[in-house]
Amino acid sequence: MNRTLPLLAALAVLLSSCEKEITVDLPETEPKLVVEGTIEVGGPPIVILTRTQSYFAPTDLNSIAAIFVKGAVVVVSDGITTDTLDQVCSSQIPDSLIDEAAAATGLDPDLLASADICVYTDLGNQLIGVEGRTYSLYVAADDKVCTSVTSIPHAVALDSTWFRLAQDEPDDDTLGFIWATLSDPDTMGNAYRWYAKRINDGSDGEDKDDSFIAPFFSVFEDRYVNGLTFDFSYNRGDDPYAEEDEDDAENGYFKVGDTVVVRFASIGLKEYQFYNSWYNNVASQGDLFSNPANARSNVDGGLGVWAGYSYAYDTVVCQP
Repeated sequence: MNRTLPLLAALAVLLSSCEKEITVDLPETEPKLVVEGTIEVGGPPIVILTRTQSYFAPTDLNSIAAIFVKGAVVVVSDGITTDTLDQVCSSQIPDSLIDEAAAATGLDPDLLASADICVYTDLGNQLIGVEGRTYSLYVAADDKVCTSVTSIPHAVALDSTWFRLAQDEPDDDTLGFIWATLSDPDTMGNAYRWYAKRINDGSDGEDKDDSFIAPFFSVFEDRYVNGLTFDFSYNRGDDPYAEEDEDDAENGYFKVGDTVVVRFASIGLKEYQFYNSWYNNVASQGDLFSNPANARSNVDGGLGVWAGYSYAYDTVVCQP
């Protein structure tokens, strides 16, 4: 006679008799404004405003579109010129320019094409980024006010860039990483961000990358390398909106035959702290042994970042 089945049946009855409906009242939190603003050398300010939402909020297209803020007053000043930015919405953009708008803002082109998403910029080019200048930001929206200040550092160029095979697999003569040599200035507080773009054609005859892509943990500071000359490398980052094949052996690698433009950005220390803490936050998701933490915003009265950028460019032809 099988004694296991009666025991399991008795256990099931016991557990069912202990069931109790539990209702959890989740606290309502007031939405906060989230700022994602940049100003770079030779370009106008671009500011994207969103609202925080509940973890359990819907994630359909309409709900995502609703977090973007319209009708805000956004003002940028460099101490000489004060400019109220223009609101530009994707419904005003011709379909032929959606990809260009997506590259400029970092937003999903499908989202821009499907919903009316608004950003803030200077259409008249009254305020253009200049190295060494400081820019203040003022945002008024949803009965809230956010302010921030950033500066555009002077660009620091890489000494050299080159391609090196990864050789993660025996006889691998195709895939690798981009390497660089940097001589950090002998002043503490320099911070950097790495971008790269493959400009050669893919199998479809189009550029492999539509825009410059920053890989995960693309920022670093000079706390431990101040004044030193050193080599470092980066993998190929993923376009967050491209359909990637997870089984593709080329994911994360550059390939022999690629032509890669490296865009090496100089940023402020507070801006580095925001991006680095954001990367750490994302990396800790799903880790039971990590405590969640907010990104270190440089925006007063809200969340997010207001960042000034200057760039130095290098081109690498990937040959072993």
